Amino acid sequence: MTNQPQNSDSSFLDKFERARESMWGQPGFQRRNSTVISSGWVFLPQGTWIIETIKTNESLAIFLQVIDKDGGQRIVLPQKVCEAIYRQSISITRARRSVGAKQAMEKRMADPNYEPFGGKPFRKNKD
Repeated sequence: MTNQPQNSDSSFLDKFERARESMWGQPGFQRRNSTVISSGWVFLPQGTWIIETIKTNESLAIFLQVIDKDGGQRIVLPQKVCEAIYRQSISITRARRSVGAKQAMEKRMADPNYEPFGGKPFRKNKD
């Protein structure tokens, strides 16, 4: 059994399925999916999230489905939105790594037993 959409009659498909089917099997097709069960959060009830990312040579989209006590919802995130999310994630990760590295350096420098280079003399490479 394949994961490809079974119903090829597009008159029965909603926008979500039409977008997904239009990308399926295109050149460079790659697909990843995850299912996340959320325990709830301030204004979101407990629910199940299905996240599917499809990338082809020409496009990229994220297909989100959520099922909770109030029903379900399906959303397609277009390429520009996916790229913005990726850029923001990279930017936040870099900033957090920088903060963590600075805190680690300050902790090392505050240690009276700290020896730079493990106590070995620093030697420049002879380039």
